[in-house]
Amino acid sequence: MSAGAGLELALDEDFHVHSTFSDGESSLAQNVQAARERALRTLCLVDHVRQDTEWLPEFTAAVAPFRQQPGPWVLAGVEAKILDRSGRLDLPPGLDGIDLVLIADHQFPGEDGPVHPTQAREAIGHGEMTAAEAIERLCEATANALDATDRRRVLAHLFSVLPKMGLDEAMVPEPLLAELARRVALAGAMVEINEKWSCPSPRTVAAMARAGVTVVAGSDSHHSRDVGVYRSVRLTAGAGVGA
Repeated sequence: MSAGAGLELALDEDFHVHSTFSDGESSLAQNVQAARERALRTLCLVDHVRQDTEWLPEFTAAVAPFRQQPGPWVLAGVEAKILDRSGRLDLPPGLDGIDLVLIADHQFPGEDGPVHPTQAREAIGHGEMTAAEAIERLCEATANALDATDRRRVLAHLFSVLPKMGLDEAMVPEPLLAELARRVALAGAMVEINEKWSCPSPRTVAAMARAGVTVVAGSDSHHSRDVGVYRSVRLTAGAGVGA
């Protein structure tokens, strides 16, 4: 990747597709069929989990037949939120049959557990923590979460929680961003450009790419019509995110 050249990103892949196993509207079969129709090369079927999720065996068993069929290379994934500053993930025990864990910043990772973004925003407004401290804690928790599982990891919609807290991704200091990218590269994790949330920004993607992190595309689709369909992802990839 060179300055002004844009990011070379595989758009025939989708690493973030939800189904009726969690909050999606389409079945696994419908999602796979949509991926076939769009000639996708890779498809990761992903659903939200919590520590008490009990349906993973059924999920992986349902995904298994698609691995042997013609069409995209099918992976099984789970999406888990970061719980606190230490990087704990909202993951159930036992991940047999799971290829990828998508690490998500659905809420602000507080000292003792997840904090709703509105509450975090109010804490900043009341002077209980500064914007800089909030950003530093989020980056720390995200980096720590990379060590919370031995499965291959993907940072899903990185920094999507910041606008919900009244903050901007551009406020992340360059040294902090570079350190996070270093940690992601060291962990061998990937970073997703997320279609639904239009994040991370070209600046963040560039920092990840400079560190040698693999960047992938994810629709975050909840209906099969959106599988592998990219608009904001294309804009980010073509935004001249070179070093």
